[in-house]
Amino acid sequence: MIAVVAVVLVGALGALHLLKVPPFEEDTGDIEASSVCDSLGQGSQSVGALRSVLPEKSSYAFDDDVNLRMDEQDSSYRSDCFVSGDGDQLLSARTEMIRDEPFQNWVGSEVAQYAEGHDRLTPFATGPKGTASPSVAAVFAPCTSPGKIPGGQYNLSVVVHLEKAGKASDAETRAGLVELAKNAAKYAHTKARCDISLS
Repeated sequence: MIAVVAVVLVGALGALHLLKVPPFEEDTGDIEASSVCDSLGQGSQSVGALRSVLPEKSSYAFDDDVNLRMDEQDSSYRSDCFVSGDGDQLLSARTEMIRDEPFQNWVGSEVAQYAEGHDRLTPFATGPKGTASPSVAAVFAPCTSPGKIPGGQYNLSVVVHLEKAGKASDAETRAGLVELAKNAAKYAHTKARCDISLS
């Protein structure tokens, strides 16, 4: 009888561990400002937003790739930031310099594919021109004046896509993504040597 109870007890403890029920929960990893992708802007400003949108993981990893614009005739600025946790891809942020086009055309070609239900995309209330949902936030900001680069005006296209969400509400998640997109736009505006102010 004691042996049966012991087997049942061991089985129950094993199940609790697999389900991460207290006291077997995994510790949530910390997000250090020094680890955050440079292309997401100042790490100290982005840490809070990242914590609000990402799911709890035991550790987080950031992979940043930035190709700077070298001179006024260059239109090749691009950055990619990938955030993962415990081996899962959680968030990606891409910024690139592209030719100006009507805002809704840009939303349709660059942003809508990442929104869970295109009708959930709503414009920002303040700051640079952009749109967001609980799964994506994007900024389309003028960068170079017409005539500076062959082809007319160029803009910064910033798209932050949340692939796996945390426990925050849709409103909190959207707000966090908007903050990340704005921070990335500020960083890119400087690094891409934009001559049109970021409004």
